[in-house]
Amino acid sequence: MARQTGIIEGKAEQNSRKETCCNFYNNDWCDYYLCCHNDKAYNLHPGKNTLFVAPDKSKIYNPAKEEFQYRYYRGIFPKKFNIETPYALPVKNGVRTAWRTNRHETKKTLCFKIEKEDTVYATRGGILCKIPSSRFILIYHPDHTFAAYIGIRDKFVKPGDEVRTGQAIGIAGQDNISISFFFLDKNKFEASADMGYPYSHFVPTFRTDRGDVRPVERKFYRAVTDDALIMQDMSKKEQKKYLKHK
Repeated sequence: MARQTGIIEGKAEQNSRKETCCNFYNNDWCDYYLCCHNDKAYNLHPGKNTLFVAPDKSKIYNPAKEEFQYRYYRGIFPKKFNIETPYALPVKNGVRTAWRTNRHETKKTLCFKIEKEDTVYATRGGILCKIPSSRFILIYHPDHTFAAYIGIRDKFVKPGDEVRTGQAIGIAGQDNISISFFFLDKNKFEASADMGYPYSHFVPTFRTDRGDVRPVERKFYRAVTDDALIMQDMSKKEQKKYLKHK
């Protein structure tokens, strides 16, 4: 998925103690993984990231002057990925839908049956990332996985917004909505060099009227978006606030 320009910026800067710092600025709302030439890799969180500090007058490698020397990828390696974590179906609670593989996509993308101009709902809570296309919504989940929603006509959310499971996020432009679930896969990296396409895609477990299941392709299931599903990624404080304002 294409990234906007200027998302990651590397600079050699001095701090208040006149030490030279290698700083990288992540101008997105999700984490990024940085691979430097002849150096170790780094996780870049949103905002300023100081990779290392050198004493005054020391010469250090300035990545800002040699941008080709490093690569960055959206996301970081999940530590607690669980394929059994339940997701919501992208339709309103109680509505039936089925999915099929998107034959136009080379990677695993699920096309959910939905009426044109119907509302699309978040399958899981998270924060919206920056995306150059107006037809996409990209949500970064707490366990460092992503969900890319393709074919959105009108959006109810914008980059930087935090959404919760089952929240309305937009209007479908066609009679289906395509969603790709993926994460940055550590197994696809070797030392400091990436192994081609570095992401793995998966079919999540969904909460349905048949229980928490990995749905069979082209078979209809009814969406069940209950409080437990909505609150699963919330802190205790957030859960208490959610229940209070129901």
